[in-house]
Amino acid sequence: MVAGVAGIAAFFVTRKLAPPPASAAELTWLTSEFQLSPEQAGRIQALHDAYTPVCAQHCASILDTKDRIADATSPAVKATAQAELQRLVATCHDSTQAHLQAVAAAMDPAQGARYLAMIGPRLSAHQHAEPFGLR
Repeated sequence: MVAGVAGIAAFFVTRKLAPPPASAAELTWLTSEFQLSPEQAGRIQALHDAYTPVCAQHCASILDTKDRIADATSPAVKATAQAELQRLVATCHDSTQAHLQAVAAAMDPAQGARYLAMIGPRLSAHQHAEPFGLR
């Protein structure tokens, strides 16, 4: 339990000290790669800034649940935590997919489709160690 709380605290402290996921370099890449207008880039930045805390909370919950699985003292406790982990990962995936679709919708349709095709495999492989970025 203490390890879980310490892990969550460390996660949020490092997020405050690290550059935000939608860093200037990331947004510059997105703008160039998908030929975004300044208005589109601004909408995407706002979408991502609003979603980042949601994503960070998902990651923290997933990491905490992984700690509970590792620290489980009985098969029943472990099974409960594993079921919770599956639920949390599905919630994170669905929520992030909706966010990425909103980002794509802020682009020209062809560029949005290309973005989703490019970013989709990354989402499927996401390990939840940190919030999901735009790139």
